[in-house]
Parts: sequence; structure tokens; C-alpha cells
Amino acid sequence: MKNLIAIIILVVALPFAAKAQDTTKVELPYASAVDSSLVNKSVFSLLATGEGGSTVIDQSDQVKSSFERYIASRRGSKHNGYKILVYSSNSKEARGASSSIASSLKSKYPHLNVYRSFKTPFFMVHIGDFRTKVDAMKIVGEISSTYRQAKVIKSPIGWYAF
Repeated sequence: MKNLIAIIILVVALPFAAKAQDTTKVELPYASAVDSSLVNKSVFSLLATGEGGSTVIDQSDQVKSSFERYIASRRGSKHNGYKILVYSSNSKEARGASSSIASSLKSKYPHLNVYRSFKTPFFMVHIGDFRTKVDAMKIVGEISSTYRQAKVIKSPIGWYAF
């Protein structure tokens, strides 16, 4: 009996509670699903600049500001993820080769981070900060004809907003 009374009160009070919230109605164009290639971009700005249909978000401004504060608090922290090892060599020509490969990758994939590093005795080039192995494998498929030794490796990556 107590459960029935609680359910009735909840059903009656719920519409009034929903009306009490201060909300603003914003109509934004729909954008495709966010993947690792869209790191460091706000969900709200992606919806605002997308193409195609439209999405209506009915929420308070507090939700948006809370989300932005959460993102700001997480900047700089590390997350388990994946990178693509494109080049690794210890030959005499490795320094120049790694530099030219990094430059080539930066021009072909400007939306992805390219890392050139040296760990004795190897010069290495990594590309991307991927949350999932699937995202990394998509890029490996694209570059495998040019860089045959490219492979996905586990690596700490910077934390990025979803």
C-alpha cells in the first residue's frame, strides 16, 4: 500500500518538477558520431557546426557549464589508449628518415598528433591518440600501403573530451 501511494505521488509531482527547471531551447544541426579524430572539440560546438538534419537540445545552461568545467579539470591527465608506431630504426639514416616521415604524416593527417622520439638507440615516429584499437586500425588500414611496418601499440594518451 505504501508503494502504491509513493508511485501516485511521484506520478503527480513529476510534471511539476520538470516545469520548475530553468531551461533554454537551442536548435542545433546534427553532426555524425564523434571519434578519436575529433579530439579537443566540444560536443556543443560539433552539434552547432554539423551538417545534415537538426538536433534540439532542451537543457539548462548549468549543464553546459558543468560539462565544460569537468573537461577543464581533466586536461593534462593521462588515459590508457593506443598510438600507431609508424617507424622505428637505429640505422645511420634514422634521424633524417624519421624527420621526413613525421613531416609527411603531419601534412597527410593534420587532424592527428604526430610524435617523433628517440629512445636509445631507436628513432621512432608515432601517430594519433586513439581511445580504441578500432579507431587506430582504421588509420593503419589507410597508411599500410606506404608504411608496411605500421602497427597499433598501447600507449598513454592525453585525456580528451568525448
